Order: sequence, then structure tokens, then C-alpha cells
Amino acid sequence: MFQNARRTLGLQVARFRLRNTPHDIVAFTAALSCAKRALLIMPLGNGEFLPTVMVIDMLRRKYGERNLTVVTDGRGTEVNRALPHSTFIRLLNTDLNALFLPHTNVLHQIKQNSYDVAIDLNLDLVLPSAYICRASSAIVRIGFVRKHADVFYNFQIRPDPTLSRRVIYDRLAKCLQMFQAGEVS
Repeated sequence: MFQNARRTLGLQVARFRLRNTPHDIVAFTAALSCAKRALLIMPLGNGEFLPTVMVIDMLRRKYGERNLTVVTDGRGTEVNRALPHSTFIRLLNTDLNALFLPHTNVLHQIKQNSYDVAIDLNLDLVLPSAYICRASSAIVRIGFVRKHADVFYNFQIRPDPTLSRRVIYDRLAKCLQMFQAGEVS
């Protein structure tokens, strides 16, 4: 019961903190096709890797491993093996405050790089990952359509709830591939 109240309060605090962050008008086709660096936020709390394989493979081809930063909760070691040359940021429960917002040390790690694209793979609105996505200052911030998602993402995809996670992520990868101008070798 108290967790829901803390999450709601955390969402309100996040909205208040982010209220002065500008929402630039973005030409998504140009922004995605010219992007050089990406932030990938893996699904938090379930450690699932297999459904996201196509997205990870597409990002590896598009940006190269060295231009990809991955936020994970540390459970999925498979993603570490799939992207051995990428930068990893571990987001543990101890890195969150009482309102489920990331501590400044995590945000500092995120802001050490600039990102053209940030992709949050959590199908539900998970406050820490959504906040990191928005705080990344990426030109394009991609997430799934959920209540309050417009606070954090400027490119939202509506998942079909009748489909499996793997199919939803495969469709996301195919959608993003439409914007690819070139791939890193």
C-alpha cells in the first residue's frame, strides 16, 4: 500500500523536477537516421534478455558496441556477453531514493555522455528507467505508451497487449530499422 503512494509521489516529484526541461520539436526521421550514440534501458526487475535480442542486435549494427550505453539492474548477464564492448550502468535498489527516483550518482554516470537516442524497453512505466530516459537529454526518447509516459518520452510506441514480449520487441526493432541511414561495421 505504501509503495503505491511512494510511486505516485515520486511521479509528482519527477514531473516537478522536469517541468523546466524543454521539449524541443524534433524531426524524428532525421534525428534517428543521423544518431551516433544510444542509451538502452533494459527491462528492470525481471532480468529477461531473450525477448530483447532483436532490439540489441539492431542497436549493435546501427551504433556499434562502443557507442552504446546499457542501463541494467545487473541480473541479466546475457546482455553483458552480447555487448562486451558497451558501457554498462548498474541500477540497483540502493541507487534509488524512497520515491523510486535515481540518486544523483546514477544521473551523473548517465550525463557523462551525450546520447542522440534513449530507448526504455520497460513495457510498463517504471519510474526509475523513465526518469533516466528523460534525464539523459537524448534528442529522441523512446518508450511505450502508458499513463504519464508523455512526461518522459517524445516518441511512444503502443504495444499490442495480446502479443508476447518477444513479438513486441521485434516490432520495435523493425520500426526503428525503418529510420536507419547506415550501419556501423
